Amino acid sequence: MSTSESTDTTSSNGEKPDKEQLEAQIEETREQLGETVEALTAKLDVKGRTKARISETKDRAVDQVHVAQQRAVDLTHQAKEAATTADGKPKPAVSAGAVGVAVATLALVVLSVWRKRK
Repeated sequence: MSTSESTDTTSSNGEKPDKEQLEAQIEETREQLGETVEALTAKLDVKGRTKARISETKDRAVDQVHVAQQRAVDLTHQAKEAATTADGKPKPAVSAGAVGVAVATLALVVLSVWRKRK
């Protein structure tokens, strides 16, 4: 609404507005002013806006954690299926790999103990 519109006291037919028209204009102006004040108050409420952003960020983080947890569960199931046979026993390749890791770990422990004794 421009300044000329808000201060214009003549009606559309060029006559002076009656009391009801003026009251309607005043009420409309009050409503617009109230909306403007509310918008400015919301912009100036830094604490409230900060809390809202923190809440939004927290919600996004919680959602991402849930997605990550579900993905971990899915990957665990996939790994278990890939490492076992249909009857649930470990596949021979997995067993050989586990034995290889155990032997390598044992070799490292023996080597480190042997070096400390020297």
